[in-house]
Amino acid sequence: MNTPLLTIVAMLLLPVGYIQAETTESTPVVFQSIPEVMTALESAPEYRKKAVTLGRLPHAVEMGKPFPTYVAGEDGKPKLETENVVSEGIVIARNPEPVIGAVYNEWLVPQDIWTKNYGELPLFDSFMPFKRVKTIKAIPITEEVLNWLGSQDGSTAIIAVDWNEQGMTVYKNGYLSDGGYGIAPDEMEKTYERVE
Repeated sequence: MNTPLLTIVAMLLLPVGYIQAETTESTPVVFQSIPEVMTALESAPEYRKKAVTLGRLPHAVEMGKPFPTYVAGEDGKPKLETENVVSEGIVIARNPEPVIGAVYNEWLVPQDIWTKNYGELPLFDSFMPFKRVKTIKAIPITEEVLNWLGSQDGSTAIIAVDWNEQGMTVYKNGYLSDGGYGIAPDEMEKTYERVE
């Protein structure tokens, strides 16, 4: 047997397998197409955001610029969740409490979606408080739900979302909402209330 030839073949094949595994793992799953998830969401309890959300119109200088969204990472430090581009027809939303220090969880919301969720648009390019009027249904993200979502590690899964092609990471013990997104466990506890 020719050892150098086997080594070369192995070197050529390894990256291909690695790339395929990487692609499979990071492909967002459309949870709305999974019957088990949708059945669970149909009978799930309703929640309403009890905390206010701050909203503002974008500043002219922000148009066309990247806009990062940060969440708290497992180590308590800010972690980049998504990055989108500011455009016409959006509202910049913010949780009032910082992720840490002066870093806030801010995200972009299309104006029509904002109006459905909060009833009216912000009038200015400075933050104003809004109380959510729309309710959501949500299920806890258990091991079973993670299996339905194709989790690779048993503690996270990547779901497809409208605002980011790379998807959104959801976590065990968090919540999956019929609004098409995940909610971190501490966010659910701090900012949502069950509707009776």
